[in-house]
Amino acid sequence: MSASAYLHKAFLLAGKADPKKIRPNPFVGALVVSKEGQVLGEGYHEKAGEAHAEVIAIKNAIIHGADLSTCTLYVTLEPCSHTGKTPPCTDLIIRHSIPKVIIGSLDPNPMVSGVEILKKNGVAVEVFEMPDIVALNDTFNINQILKRPKYILKSAITLNGKIADRFGESKWISNEQSRAHVHEHLRARADAILTTAKTVIRDNATMNIRIKDQMEEELNLIVFDKNLDLLKKENHQLSIFYKRNSSKIYLVTDMAETTTLPNVETISIPINDGKFDLKMLHKELIERNICQVLIEAGGSLNASMMEAKAIDEIYTFVGPQILMDNSAINQFNSNQIQTMDKAVKLQLLDSMTIAEDILLRHRVIH
Repeated sequence: MSASAYLHKAFLLAGKADPKKIRPNPFVGALVVSKEGQVLGEGYHEKAGEAHAEVIAIKNAIIHGADLSTCTLYVTLEPCSHTGKTPPCTDLIIRHSIPKVIIGSLDPNPMVSGVEILKKNGVAVEVFEMPDIVALNDTFNINQILKRPKYILKSAITLNGKIADRFGESKWISNEQSRAHVHEHLRARADAILTTAKTVIRDNATMNIRIKDQMEEELNLIVFDKNLDLLKKENHQLSIFYKRNSSKIYLVTDMAETTTLPNVETISIPINDGKFDLKMLHKELIERNICQVLIEAGGSLNASMMEAKAIDEIYTFVGPQILMDNSAINQFNSNQIQTMDKAVKLQLLDSMTIAEDILLRHRVIH
């Protein structure tokens, strides 16, 4: 097998992890391969604070009687070189005299200098930057480089880009299968949903995870609620106030108020020029280990987040409908003047048909 083939095998291992269990850590898979090309040990990072992929792979190789001084370690991400909740993997590699390490992607964390340390200690290191491996850790990379969560926008639109009629009614633009896809693939991977108090009050949606034949799952909810309308007594019966055991509702406001409602917390963020200071919000969310956020909101918030360069991917479900009303709500509702040379550029990552809907997945090019 080639180096890329071994790395691909390690990549498939890495992808077995539950993203919510490993955050804020990345997906990592590792293989220990003998000089004859036999895989003697393998592992992947399964839970934050527990053994890294390299540790598991090396332990498995030892169990299988490997002579590590003649083996090659294949790992999808540059081995860590600092002490966090676990010791540095570079120390383990050096201690076991592993002569060669082949890496599928570099770690953007400035605290990591695994390649440099390994080379200084006589370990031969090769780096094969593989796009699939880099993409697997897109959330981690954004967290590290931009110091904010990864934001994914989800919208269901008519063929002419409307997300609701002029009265805010949107049921239903997308079909039942598309809505199930949102729960199974978007909400299930998100740490929180971001929306507005207006949307919550109007739709009275639960904003949790509902997958057929499975128990409903809790999901953190972040709500832009400048006036703390959701704390008013008449709104306490809204569906978002279901009994929570492992999640919270975060109300973003510029007020300094707190609340005694169970599992509800206010995040006080200043407002500048009529808009929340998103950089401060990014910091607050990362500190709460909210690494990936799904935006499910109206056209105004969608536009504000886009203008702030705080949307990384867009999942657009296009339903086979047209709303011929200039007052119907656009996917991005903004009053700013924007010429074609200032249009937001997108890269199409994927597309698929879900019954009669079309799902388009784009990366936003900032």
